[in-house]
Amino acid sequence: MIIRTFYILIMSFFLSITAYGANSEPEKKEAPEDVSEYVMIPPISVAMYNRRKRPAGTMTVIMQLKIEDSEQRTEARKVLPRLTNAYMNQTLKLARDFFDINRPINANILSRVLQSSTNKVLKHDKARVLIGDIAVQKR
Repeated sequence: MIIRTFYILIMSFFLSITAYGANSEPEKKEAPEDVSEYVMIPPISVAMYNRRKRPAGTMTVIMQLKIEDSEQRTEARKVLPRLTNAYMNQTLKLARDFFDINRPINANILSRVLQSSTNKVLKHDKARVLIGDIAVQKR
């Protein structure tokens, strides 16, 4: 009987020690610093038109911003909805008025217009627009 009681006391002691170790807070580690210079932009999809100005497909642009300064990068992340809206409007204007679905897309013109929109929204010219892909899908 005494041995059994002693055994129960020792087991409860070890269980309480392991329970205390499991409930204690883990060591606080420093979060790794955001070392990426890039801000990902959600893909922009707009309607493409034919020569008769009728919808004939879609154009999807995948891009990102390269910003070296971390403060400017966080500011760009804060105004990302405005940036995305500006990109959508400019891409839609080009798709409607200039680009034709039967011709290749001029990435130079698109990148210059998007860079101009970026400079206006962010109010500096330290961010660079990098176009990753332009995909056109005909109906």
